[in-house]
Amino acid sequence: MFAETVKNLEVEQGTAALIWLGQAGFMIKTAGGKIVAIDPYLTDYVYEAFKDEEGLGYKRVTAPLFEPGEIDIDILLCSHEHGDHLDIYAMPELLGNPGMACYTNAQSIAELEKNSIDTSRVTAIAIGDSVDMGEFTLRVVDCDHGSSTPGAMGFILDFGFRKIYYSGDTSLNLQRLEEAVAQQPDVGLLPINGAFGNLDSVEAAKLAKELKLKVCVPHHFWTFPRHFGDPMKAIETFPKYAPDCELAMMTPGTIYVVK
Repeated sequence: MFAETVKNLEVEQGTAALIWLGQAGFMIKTAGGKIVAIDPYLTDYVYEAFKDEEGLGYKRVTAPLFEPGEIDIDILLCSHEHGDHLDIYAMPELLGNPGMACYTNAQSIAELEKNSIDTSRVTAIAIGDSVDMGEFTLRVVDCDHGSSTPGAMGFILDFGFRKIYYSGDTSLNLQRLEEAVAQQPDVGLLPINGAFGNLDSVEAAKLAKELKLKVCVPHHFWTFPRHFGDPMKAIETFPKYAPDCELAMMTPGTIYVVK
């Protein structure tokens, strides 16, 4: 059902269709029909990897919208090597698509290779890189997800008519987020779970103000019991800390037209 919706979706020139996939995953369909996926989490990999230590803490409690390989993704972006961003169970199927280009950091490539996953279709990118993707320019920006993930990245997708900012997992470290702020993106995709090195709702609102966002889509909540995140707090805090930013509370699978 969802796969058919994406396949049949027609996107007007000067717009982009943004879809929240749940957790920290997003999909963007361009006017030219290209499908971009950012950090899709499509399996129960994190639970399987940590169930001996965490029990049900990382059991997936919301269903994925599609199966790996069900949608022909053209461009796959993975921000860092944590399992809810680099889905080790999904990656073999995703990378089996000969028409897909995948971009991620060196640490994620090492994680794929450690799991005996072919990385021949994966291109390494790093903070400061700029890649021409045809309909948009990908700018790789810094974030602060803690000392254990020094290569974690944020992404700015510059379509010319609008800039979409995917912060990646990050805390509110404005020194590290300086380039993202300088880019003055229009739409921001920000985590709000307030744990494991991520923004909480107040910090997300404060960052939205620094970025001068027109629209913010909160994410990184309601996938795992242990990951926390309360969207009601975002609803309460954004008018106070970022009154000029529209808070777009999305349902996974719905479409927000960026224009």
